[in-house]
Amino acid sequence: MPQLNPAFFSMQIFWVAVSFILLLVLMSKVALPKIASILDERSARIDGDIAAAKAARDAAEALFAETEKSLLAARASAQEVMKAAQDSADAEAKRRELELAQRLSAEASAAEARIAAAKQSALDNVRQIATEVAAAAASKLTGTTVSEADAAGAIDQTLRERA
Repeated sequence: MPQLNPAFFSMQIFWVAVSFILLLVLMSKVALPKIASILDERSARIDGDIAAAKAARDAAEALFAETEKSLLAARASAQEVMKAAQDSADAEAKRRELELAQRLSAEASAAEARIAAAKQSALDNVRQIATEVAAAAASKLTGTTVSEADAAGAIDQTLRERA
């Protein structure tokens, strides 16, 4: 084996050194600049993506804050609308309650007037019947004819005495 022969060591070392230097020069002039440019592009792309992500996050946070503000405004507006509707409903209920109270009061007054008229009519009928009964009773008891006017006068006098 010629690799292990000491006579060829110097020549092998020379060619290894020449090959190494050529490979080093070739790598530094061709391969390493391409690798460096690829790494630089990748780094620039990553930095750009990070910047875009930060911008998107800031925009999302701003949009979230705006949405929260809009949501609060919408809630406040909804509460105002609900309060206005509640106030309107309360006012309508009070108005209807007042109308109902007035109508019931008017109906109660009318009913009281009808009751008073019926009472007066009943009292008049009772007085008329009492007058007729008194005249008939006096006629039967005394055997004479008593006029209804005399019987009505006696009943009125008796009512005045008792009152």
